[in-house]
Amino acid sequence: MGFWKTLCAALAVCALLGSAPAEARFGKRSRPSTSDARDSDDADGKQEHRATPAGRASDAPVRSSVRASGVGIGWFDVLFISGPASYHRRARVEVPRGQRAPRPAPLVHLNVQGDSFGDVGGALDLFMALDGQRWGMDARVSGIALESDDGSADTDRLTLLDAHLTLAPWSTERGRFRMEAGIASAHAPDAIFVGPSLAASLEACIGPSPFDVEARIQVVPFPHRQVDMQAGLALHLGALNLRGGWRTLYLNDGGHLDGVVHADLFSGPYAGLGLSF
Repeated sequence: MGFWKTLCAALAVCALLGSAPAEARFGKRSRPSTSDARDSDDADGKQEHRATPAGRASDAPVRSSVRASGVGIGWFDVLFISGPASYHRRARVEVPRGQRAPRPAPLVHLNVQGDSFGDVGGALDLFMALDGQRWGMDARVSGIALESDDGSADTDRLTLLDAHLTLAPWSTERGRFRMEAGIASAHAPDAIFVGPSLAASLEACIGPSPFDVEARIQVVPFPHRQVDMQAGLALHLGALNLRGGWRTLYLNDGGHLDGVVHADLFSGPYAGLGLSF
C-alpha cells in the first residue's frame, strides 16, 4: 500500500506542476533575461547569483518551474521494446503425480523503444533484461532529444541510465509482477546526477487472447527527482513482441545546479518491437 500511495502522490505532483510556465530545462543552467538583469541591477548592482553545490543550501531563493510537453504525435517510431515472453503461450509440461515440475529456463529480452513527446521532441530507449523464476536483472538506456527552451535552433539532449536487480513475488504462466532496485543516472546539458532507483512492473495475460496488459513505474528520490511511468498493450507473435501505449516522464534537478529548480514533464505515445527467448 505504501508503494501505491507514493505513486499517487507522484502523479499528483506531476499534474500540479504540469501547468506552470517554463523557465529552464532539467539540468541546464538558467540563462538570465534582460528583464531579470534589470530587476537585479535595481535591487543591488553588485549582487551575484552563485551556483549551489550539490548537498548545500543556496542563499538565493529557490524557484520552481516546469516545462510541459505538447500532447500529440509529432514523430512516431516503430522499434523494439522490452518485456517478458508470452506467459500465457508457454506450454505447460505434464508432470506425473508426486513429481516436481521442471524449473523453467531463464528468459532473455533484447529490445528498443521509440517515444514521441509531441512538438517538444522524442526518445529512443534500449532495454535488456534477464528473467529467472524469481530473480533477474534489467538494464535500460534512454536517449532524449528536445527542442531548446531558449528559442535557439539547438537541440537539448538528455541521457537516462539505470541498472536493477529484480524480484518477482508473483510469477506464473499467466504473468509476472516484479519489484526492482538498483542505481540510475541522468546526464543533462550542464550536470550529471547519480542516485538510487526503485521500480515495479506488471505483465498479465488478457484471457485466451494473444494480448498482454503491461505497466511500469520507476522512481529516483535523490539527488535529482525522476518519475517514469508507462502503460500499454503487447501483442505476442511467438518470440516477436509488438507493443504500444503511453509514457509520462517527470524530471527535477532539485536546484543543485544554480539554486533554481528546473523541471520537465514529458508525455506521449510509444511503440515498439521486441524479442524474447
